[in-house]
Amino acid sequence: MSDGAGHTATAAVRGAGWVALGVGAQRVVQTGALIVLARLLVPEDFGLVAVAMLLLSFANRAKSLGLQTALLQYRGDLKVAADSALILNTGITATVLLLIVLASPLASLWFEDPRAGTVLAVMALRLVPQAASAVPSALAVRALRFRKLAVITVGESVVTAAVAVILAARGLGAWSLVAGSLSGSAAAAVAWWSPPMWRPSLRLDREASSALLGTGVRIWSSGNLAFVIDSVNRLFMGRFLGVATLGLYDVASRFVHAPLQSLLGISDRVALPAFCREQEDRELLGRWVVRLTGLLLLTTALTAGILFFFADVLIPVLIGSRWVSVVQPIRVLAPLILLFPLVSMAPVYIATGRTGLLLRFTAVRAAVTIAGLYWAAQQSLVAVCAVESASAGVFAVVNLYLVSRILHLEARQLARAVVLPAVALAAFSAAALVLRSSGLGELLGPAVAGGVFTAASTGVFAVAVFLLRPGVVVEVRELAAVALGASAFR
Repeated sequence: MSDGAGHTATAAVRGAGWVALGVGAQRVVQTGALIVLARLLVPEDFGLVAVAMLLLSFANRAKSLGLQTALLQYRGDLKVAADSALILNTGITATVLLLIVLASPLASLWFEDPRAGTVLAVMALRLVPQAASAVPSALAVRALRFRKLAVITVGESVVTAAVAVILAARGLGAWSLVAGSLSGSAAAAVAWWSPPMWRPSLRLDREASSALLGTGVRIWSSGNLAFVIDSVNRLFMGRFLGVATLGLYDVASRFVHAPLQSLLGISDRVALPAFCREQEDRELLGRWVVRLTGLLLLTTALTAGILFFFADVLIPVLIGSRWVSVVQPIRVLAPLILLFPLVSMAPVYIATGRTGLLLRFTAVRAAVTIAGLYWAAQQSLVAVCAVESASAGVFAVVNLYLVSRILHLEARQLARAVVLPAVALAAFSAAALVLRSSGLGELLGPAVAGGVFTAASTGVFAVAVFLLRPGVVVEVRELAAVALGASAFR
């Protein structure tokens, strides 16, 4: 490995350590808040805010035009590009915010709930601090300054959770979630500008703007299609199955998507700038992708196994027995968790300049999946979850094939990433089935059994990994040493 590549890998691994720490702490805070809020609020409260967050997420993506990601690739004067991106982002945000407020009554009509439009209009203010954070956060990622990213990520979650829980305890219902979200976003915006990454000036450079928009729009288009796939089910469910069912799905998806978003936050934030720095060396990128995918699959395999086999004992203990309706949807979504690393490989396409191929692949995936979700939303919540998992299974295979062609990966390299997680998951499943059929659950009680069974099955998973790849302990120790700054990546 060249000195340049070694430096990039070292910075990336250390950055991954910070991002993992930040995202892990964020998920702990969010999960803790969810457990408390689920006991203070009702499904309709979560459903109303889920409606607003869904539409605002569409708006936030629509206004971004991929400018943040384009800054990672920009090769010209970075200060000029940052100035241009800030001005473009400000103008687009102001326009989108005005349109949302004017159109908010339509949300009440679509979801047949008069409160939906009001919640959406107030939540739209969240776009302002998000826009203020966009450019400085992109510059920090480009510079691999992940410590600051981790600190701000955790801080935003703490503020959001604290405000929401306090207000929910005072009986504010859905408005407690709204206030928490606005407070957290505002706190993050202040933190990103303290101190500023650069001194902005009011100048819009035509050449820089054209380059940023050209690259950004291609990335933005594929990213938005992927987001549509993940979110259109909420629109359909809110319309056909009601806000209460949407609230159930929102809670279920938090247990499912939270680990996925954590992995995406760690891998994409670190992998994308690292891949872009070494974009000319396809062999090196191939090795990095295989290694990263294997590690991610180990994590998702374990998470999928825990939720599939033990959701019925963990959910009532964590958030109460009135939420047992989310157990079956969580189990049906387990394959989506497992296959997630094989579906989400956008950094490979972006770093290698294959954004056109990424857009075409995502467009086909969107068309097929949305058609299935439209049908499923008229059936049941479980049908929607089944379509999500089935789509992940089909397009994981297609995506793996495309990436292997781009990076010239051989079958044996791909097998190295896939076989170990598959065998470890099989060992976990066998242990879980034996424990569930042993009758110990009745003796220990649901709360104790959930913890004991999960820990025991996880132990079997770890032993299987160690037996199949004894060197994994050395690999983890080496990566930890790099992450802690004790050595460089080899």
